[in-house]
Amino acid sequence: MTRTGSLLFVLGVAACGDDLPVVADAPVIIDAPPPIDAPMCASPTKLCGSTCLEVAIDEANCGDCGVECHGGEACDLTCACAPAAFIPATLEPGMFDQFQAAGGTTLAIGPSFGNGGINPFLVGYTATTPLATDIDLSMIPLGDVPFVASAYRFDLGAMTTDAAYTATAGTLHLTRACGTEVEGTLTNATFRGVKGGLMSAEIDPLGCTITVPSIAFHIMTAVCP
Repeated sequence: MTRTGSLLFVLGVAACGDDLPVVADAPVIIDAPPPIDAPMCASPTKLCGSTCLEVAIDEANCGDCGVECHGGEACDLTCACAPAAFIPATLEPGMFDQFQAAGGTTLAIGPSFGNGGINPFLVGYTATTPLATDIDLSMIPLGDVPFVASAYRFDLGAMTTDAAYTATAGTLHLTRACGTEVEGTLTNATFRGVKGGLMSAEIDPLGCTITVPSIAFHIMTAVCP
């Protein structure tokens, strides 16, 4: 076939459109669904993971997600040690005093009010804790009795505290102690911030330390027999 014949053959085939294979339309690409909007948190809360948290006051997420305060620190936009003045120099009996007994230990709780809320003061002792005797608290292992502790800003609704401290040094002197009354002094006391709460306290080596020269305490719901 000549070049002219070849060209005529190609043109002829092209003119016979019905004989050409049908080309399918390209598939229609469906747009991907729009992403689901992240949940919105109303101010002053912030989304941490999937939960809206009050980062201005949350000791585990203070100021931002995952920023945890050390023992003895409270969150007020940022972590800071509780003011030393929250531990009273004098604590007198009040209508909110309480006594709890468990496993032979008596726990006396005398709340004071101020520094932004309720600040419980606690003294733990047993029937064999000596009276009129100077007791060196630095010689008492953490968790044993007698002990003295204090909590900063107790939340009645959540039953939690913003910060907790236990006395790791100081001279405890009890003049009266029973199931409904305890009276005494604590001098040259060192309180250290703890984690885990007062009932399962663990000293935080990076936590706060407060020194108190003298505390005179009297907690009572009824006079000792």
